[in-house]
Amino acid sequence: MVSALTQVAMFVRIADWVGVGAYLAMTYIVFAAAGAGWFARRRAALAGALSVVLGVTLYACLTYFGPAGIGTPAVDLVLGILRLVIAYWTFILSGAVAGALGGAIRRRVLGAAA
Repeated sequence: MVSALTQVAMFVRIADWVGVGAYLAMTYIVFAAAGAGWFARRRAALAGALSVVLGVTLYACLTYFGPAGIGTPAVDLVLGILRLVIAYWTFILSGAVAGALGGAIRRRVLGAAA
């Protein structure tokens, strides 16, 4: 949950993702997903992917339920959120890989029993 909330800060500033800023934002999202994988203990890849999905969903809710969504029917709001989550599939995939790496590092550092 905390990982998703930190990612919302990057998604809100998506207009600033130009040049090196895009690499830094993507690195920020990947580190947040790796942290989710670290703390997941099991199913680390799923935790990393879900942290990105939740972050994108929170960003979409901020966008569509804010001033941009005034007067929009509820069905369009829900479909807009789903469209945005589907559009960010590359971020979700990289979050899954980063989560798996975070889980692998945890097992390597703390051992299989931890």
